[in-house]
Amino acid sequence: EIKAWYDAHIADYTRPEAKRITYAALLPKDIAGKIEVSDDDLKKAYEAKKDDYVVPEKRLVERLAFGTEEEAKAAKDRLDKGEATFEGLVADRKLQLTDVDLGDVSKAELGAAGDGVFALAEPGVVGPLPSALGPALFRMNGILAAQEKTFDQAKPELLAAAQDEAARKQVSAKAEAIDDALAGGATLQDLAKEQGMVLATTDYAPAADDNDPITQDPAFQKAADAVGEGDFPEALATADGGIVALQMDEMLPAAPRPPDQGGQQGQKSQSRQQKRQKQE
Repeated sequence: EIKAWYDAHIADYTRPEAKRITYAALLPKDIAGKIEVSDDDLKKAYEAKKDDYVVPEKRLVERLAFGTEEEAKAAKDRLDKGEATFEGLVADRKLQLTDVDLGDVSKAELGAAGDGVFALAEPGVVGPLPSALGPALFRMNGILAAQEKTFDQAKPELLAAAQDEAARKQVSAKAEAIDDALAGGATLQDLAKEQGMVLATTDYAPAADDNDPITQDPAFQKAADAVGEGDFPEALATADGGIVALQMDEMLPAAPRPPDQGGQQGQKSQSRQQKRQKQE
């Protein structure tokens, strides 16, 4: 049944006309894993980004400031007696809750009010406490626990970032030599041998859905669309910091994919067709 469907819908499984392209690529991802980075350098990187890895306990806080200590105390008394709500006090000041929201803040960020706010073990209102705007009532709405990612826990991502940065620098350092080699008539095979570039071939069809991943790079795609037979390869920069040079070898006519590549897709397509027929 699959073969019959395949034969009846051969156009759906025909790959469009394609360009056979040979390219030489020097990509950070291909060399990053081979770069060694010392623990000392990784520890320095950890310290430089420590604020990302060690986050102190924080509180979700709102601050309502008053002109005097007496006004703040009177407002707190009304709250304690149940004669007012925090929202009501905010409205009395002709403010919105968004005007008094401090977001998530650490004890240090609250300054002199830090001890009082962080003494609360559950949501509530405390004050009056000092603030940059004067005596204030602070409503604590939630507790965000401290988070810490140790050096050992962060090491894999620190290593990957360091290797990627080093790889990009290595690629960049070879850019001029690659340009000079191409200007001097070097072939892609020469680049692979002399500059350590990876030599590969891909059949690129703009309308196909099975192109190689490298063809998704905007610079590669633009060059592949424009290249013709006999064009000399030029070095181009890829989005990931790599360098690629390509040439067109030949034009390939449209051709059906083998049944073992298209059969499963045909089965799914047939199933969708049958469902549509049932719905109709």
